Amino acid sequence: MAYTEARAPGRPFVSYQPLSRIYRLIYISSIVARLPFWVLSFALIRRWRKHPTWTLKQTLLNRLAKELLHVTSRSEKPERLTLEPGKEKERFEKIEPFPANLYRGPLDEDTVKPATIGGTWFPTRPHWNHRETDSTVVLHFHGGAYVIGNGRSDQLGFLSSRLLKYANVDAVFSPQYRLACRPDPAPFPAALQDALTSYLYLVRTEGISASNITLSGDSAGGNLVIAFLRYLAEFGAQLDIPPPRNAVLISPWVAPVKGLWPEICTTSNPHFRTDYIAHTFLQWGAKEISRIVPATDPYISCLGHPFATPVPMFVNIGAAEILEIDDTQWVREMGRVEGNVVEVNYEAAAPHDTLLLGAVLGWEKSAQGVAELIGVFIRKNSRE
Repeated sequence: MAYTEARAPGRPFVSYQPLSRIYRLIYISSIVARLPFWVLSFALIRRWRKHPTWTLKQTLLNRLAKELLHVTSRSEKPERLTLEPGKEKERFEKIEPFPANLYRGPLDEDTVKPATIGGTWFPTRPHWNHRETDSTVVLHFHGGAYVIGNGRSDQLGFLSSRLLKYANVDAVFSPQYRLACRPDPAPFPAALQDALTSYLYLVRTEGISASNITLSGDSAGGNLVIAFLRYLAEFGAQLDIPPPRNAVLISPWVAPVKGLWPEICTTSNPHFRTDYIAHTFLQWGAKEISRIVPATDPYISCLGHPFATPVPMFVNIGAAEILEIDDTQWVREMGRVEGNVVEVNYEAAAPHDTLLLGAVLGWEKSAQGVAELIGVFIRKNSRE
């Protein structure tokens, strides 16, 4: 697939203070004003619901999520990361970067260097002898289009609890990788550098066998997992970095470059009405992550750039999400590469990333089913 690189838009006028605060106040007030109409119309006229099988709760919450995501993206509300433990306390770890010679190829960038990051353990930092057990540690990279998110309890509490309870994993570690947006912009390859730092922390610092590690990522985190698997395929052997047991991708964002295309490319998607992902969100993330390296680069937009990997992959796709078409095409591309193992599950009538937002959007049971399938996949693909 040959991509065309659209020119990245500039910073929106309403993202500057005090206009940003005024804009968000006015927009959220308009949401509150429209809320009674949505409740009545969705309750009384079922055909107005975005999907015929959705409940009133799911329909309403999906609409609210889309509106809130749009106003956040349009005003480009910044998120400041901190290396303070906060309420995570002893579950939060600070991780120093490893020797510079491990960050090669796309990770060797003059203006973006590896940095100290944090990460959160769920439920607690494990203390078992990893070398003598068949335990499963999930290294999970959060979503957020590379512009929001921190991987802490408020964001990943639901997802991690589903994996611990229903996928039967022993622990989840979620890195707080650097974001590409202000106030401390760190575009590509910062997040990928942090992915390597996190993996080496588990394997070399904590002494966890790579065969006990499952890479996992939702949305942009799924994009990051794919990029990291590509890095391991290209540089892992020469750097003596072993591959993980397997990988789990939840609604992966496989073509960020499309966020830079005209808005009609998003609004014409057949799943646009049934998903809460706004074009402004995709646009914001795409322009920020590609400040240095073009969004057409295979390490950013993996669709159209298949590669061989020894790591079995499980891909969960919401059947009603806006990324379904791209994800389906990417799964087919990767499945055609000799030696690749790719399993896919289509989550019936589901929007984007229910394993992350199931409790917020009303897809708790659906998210539970996804977690159970992940558990089956992990156990089936255990490597000695």
